Amino acid sequence: MVTTRVSKSNNQNSVIGVIGGNMKDLSATSRKAVIAIMAISLVLLFGSMTAPLLEYIKNSYPDIVEGSEYLILTIPALVGMAVSFVIGPLAMKINMKYLMIVAALAAFVYFAIFALVGVSNFSLLLVGAGIVGICQGAAMVLTSSLFGAYITDAAARANYVAISGALMNGGGAIVNIVGGMIASGNGGADWPHAYYLGVLIIPAIVVFWFIMPKQPDPVESAAGPSEGAEGGPAAPSGFIPIKAFLMIALATFVFICLAGFLLNVSLYIVGELSIGATSSEAGLANALFTILGVVAGFTYPIISRFLKNWVAVLGWAFAACGMFMVVFLNTQIITIYVGACLLGLGFNIANPFVMAQIMAVTPPRWIPIAMSIMMGAMNLGMFLYPYIFGAISAPFGGTIASQMMLGGFGIAIGAALGVFLFAFAKKSPAPAVAE
Repeated sequence: MVTTRVSKSNNQNSVIGVIGGNMKDLSATSRKAVIAIMAISLVLLFGSMTAPLLEYIKNSYPDIVEGSEYLILTIPALVGMAVSFVIGPLAMKINMKYLMIVAALAAFVYFAIFALVGVSNFSLLLVGAGIVGICQGAAMVLTSSLFGAYITDAAARANYVAISGALMNGGGAIVNIVGGMIASGNGGADWPHAYYLGVLIIPAIVVFWFIMPKQPDPVESAAGPSEGAEGGPAAPSGFIPIKAFLMIALATFVFICLAGFLLNVSLYIVGELSIGATSSEAGLANALFTILGVVAGFTYPIISRFLKNWVAVLGWAFAACGMFMVVFLNTQIITIYVGACLLGLGFNIANPFVMAQIMAVTPPRWIPIAMSIMMGAMNLGMFLYPYIFGAISAPFGGTIASQMMLGGFGIAIGAALGVFLFAFAKKSPAPAVAE
């Protein structure tokens, strides 16, 4: 008997359907997977707590070489970049449930080292920094790949990826706030105490261990290709299609252009602008990007319902407007804040949509590889950003402002190209599935 798969995204493409827990269109196995992934997502960005505590850590080691303290932040990025590329191939041979547990345990070990070693051994802190890079590089690849394995509908996948990202950012923001309060005790000398918050990672791992299934239901895994955003089929066999690589390349290009804000906003506001802004005000601009990322994640089901295939295009357009506000309307700190909000909202509504589209056109077996390539390319792009934009901005003065200006134009170009790749993409009829 042959039936036609009908997309069930309408019910799931709403805040009530996804956030409210109405997942009746999913099998019991898929519901368990969603709950488990959301639980573990809460702790995967706990490692971001270190950045605001770096000054306290530096003060505890006055004898280290000047600038060495930054290795605590750069080593995780380098390790994470390498892990992003290798975690996909590993996921094809090792159950992703176990890989996710290893990633979360890496974050726990990191917190344990910083809490127990504290002010006694800087070299061990660097070892811990390398270990947390495992979690940093694997988190997004594994969560998105797991949704790809257990959720067949592309629109629903995007919803869950967005909410998972919001939970990551939200968990990181909360631990940053609480950890900062704890670390400030005794003039900052109590910063190791903040890392006892890492104990919260253990309950998340336990919940994930017991709830997360080992494999999707046989019917789900054997159902053939996943559906596209409008019911179109993915490639039934073979390797990652050219269209997926084009999506990855475009998303990476946009992210590199946007990285100028993430890397340089504090230096730009405090150093280049003459508006009397403090590092605290610059930090708020960076925080607004994250806060709007959380908002975008939780409201993505509503936003995507109205924007449909224009999600990435309009999201990147918002981000380009935000970058231009930061560069050209910079006489008031409030306009920079608005620009930061547009950047955070735009990027974080576009990214889950693009990831879902990549999964929709990729054979299920190769989804972890596609996600690995995408996240690895983004991490590599951020690492290479200073060299790339330092060179191309030289004719415009080589300032941070010129780099972000070029980044804004790059994001706008990405939005224009997205019209052809996403908004006007051809739709295919729903595939027939043999029962």
